[in-house]
Amino acid sequence: MRNDPRSPATRELRMETVVASPPPDVWAAWTTEPGLARWWWNHWADVEIDVDARVGGAYRFAAPHAGIVVTGTYLEVHEPTRLVFTWEWRDADGVQSDETVEVDFVDVDGATMVALVHRGPWAEESAADSYRQGWAFVLDALARAQ
Repeated sequence: MRNDPRSPATRELRMETVVASPPPDVWAAWTTEPGLARWWWNHWADVEIDVDARVGGAYRFAAPHAGIVVTGTYLEVHEPTRLVFTWEWRDADGVQSDETVEVDFVDVDGATMVALVHRGPWAEESAADSYRQGWAFVLDALARAQ
């Protein structure tokens, strides 16, 4: 069962970054395996990326050496402006599920503002802080890769 974003148990993390490439290029960086491989967890050599960016399609990002796997299903795919997908994080501490991520790609004079909203039933603020750090890391890598 997906979390209702209006539920008081749901927390929301919002982040934005500007990437110096047009939306179609940034879209490809989010929706293709070669595009994601250039920036998603690219500091680890063993990252596995599988992506089927269509409504109902699935994705899987795995870093076996780090013991991390993220999986989900695409709920909305509006090329090249918006992605919405479920998010399930697995690591040695367990599984965090019932989360969604929305990513909007907005043209800003030939560059792209990436606006991200991550929602989940995080019981502790520390979970949101961990996600904030993780998203900052990968969004910075995206900006450097473009």
